[in-house]
Amino acid sequence: MIAGLVGERLLLTLWVGGLWAIGYIAAPVAFAYFEDIEVAGTFVGRLFTIVNYLGLACGSALVVRYSLLGQHAITLWRFWVTITMLFLVVFMHFYLQVEMSAIKNIGWRQNSELSAQFDLLHHISTFIYVVLSILGLALVSTQDNMITTAES
Repeated sequence: MIAGLVGERLLLTLWVGGLWAIGYIAAPVAFAYFEDIEVAGTFVGRLFTIVNYLGLACGSALVVRYSLLGQHAITLWRFWVTITMLFLVVFMHFYLQVEMSAIKNIGWRQNSELSAQFDLLHHISTFIYVVLSILGLALVSTQDNMITTAES
């Protein structure tokens, strides 16, 4: 029971802590520190890729852990929030970031249509990141752990 609780807490803290540290500390500091916005954007993009990989790993491990609880897992809100977060990370990493990178690679600043498309994708990505951060905070800050709930 204790090992399950510690494992869940560790995975959640690593994932959500990474989200908050990169999105709300490292990214703003990078844009404030680097004189060249292109350099800052490239650096921050790489940080977001790392936090996405972290989310994919931690989220997948959590879903596997929760799935081991059997049918009971699908009745718990924590399971569905984790699935939602994992889906959002997959969407951001494998669609939004790929599209944004492709637009950057074809000279988006000289083309107003591409620039508008990039801005839209960036706004969607930012919105999803905020949703991920809030959902993650809800998971980290609550005491009703799935492992202990299932064993009761």
